[in-house]
Amino acid sequence: MADFVDKQFSKDEVADKVLEQYDDETTRVFYQCVMGGGGHDIHFGIYKSPTDGVKESSDYTTEWMMTQMEWAKPIDANCHVLDLGSGHGGGSHAMAKRWGCKVTGYNLGPGQNALNMARCVELGIDHLVEARVGNINDPLPGEWTGKFDAVWSCEVLCHAGDKVALFKELSRCLKPGGVFVFSDIMGADGADEKALKAFTDRNATTFMGRPSMYVDFIKESGFKYVTWWDGSHHLERYFRGMLHQISTNRKEMNAKGVSDEYLNNWVSSLTDRADVQKAKGVFAWGVFVARKPEVGEFV
Repeated sequence: MADFVDKQFSKDEVADKVLEQYDDETTRVFYQCVMGGGGHDIHFGIYKSPTDGVKESSDYTTEWMMTQMEWAKPIDANCHVLDLGSGHGGGSHAMAKRWGCKVTGYNLGPGQNALNMARCVELGIDHLVEARVGNINDPLPGEWTGKFDAVWSCEVLCHAGDKVALFKELSRCLKPGGVFVFSDIMGADGADEKALKAFTDRNATTFMGRPSMYVDFIKESGFKYVTWWDGSHHLERYFRGMLHQISTNRKEMNAKGVSDEYLNNWVSSLTDRADVQKAKGVFAWGVFVARKPEVGEFV
């Protein structure tokens, strides 16, 4: 399952590989346990205290992204947010709960979408959230032109084959003045692609972006660049937190069908990631904020 050693995929190939990586029943168990800490925020994290684990750090990332979003554009119950690559729905749930806004999740995996909506029912927010199946490497629905007040995307764009084309599609779907907030795992500026092998061997990537590239992509797509918050210094601790989750929960994951071979491959990959990040800082991660200009606004 999800073994991509020495492979990076084209825009046309990557969707099938993303499904293989994330939407198999056993891989959903792995990601919810090892990256989500049992929760629905399946992404990298920010640490506040020495006792924080992966769940707490992932929750803090969601809080921090929401804070940056509402500083760029006030969000309220009248707003409609697109959650691009919504996964297990952690971001959708948090936004709907915080602002009472409508959230449309757009995500490739039907199994993940079912988990998302089941949790929405538990939280009493299923009237605010929907989860649609869709591929970010295809044009977004035509009826979405000018539909959304904000776009949110968390750890998804490394799977996008043509990032500028996708950004232009997102701009089309935003109302003038709309905000685009996203996080992603990247190579550090100047990092050799071979140095990122510990990540690309376990993830269905096209090519990994760089912080400076994303700033250029934002501007090239017609967005107004607002900021880039660099959280790369949290990555090593997060990789080691994932290793701790595997060690602590291995038997439980085995009982749910996750094989030792799969887990051992992850242990090897995460150990390499943590060590190379400590030694060379080859990975970058953080949050970008951009806005679609108002009509007549200078970019």
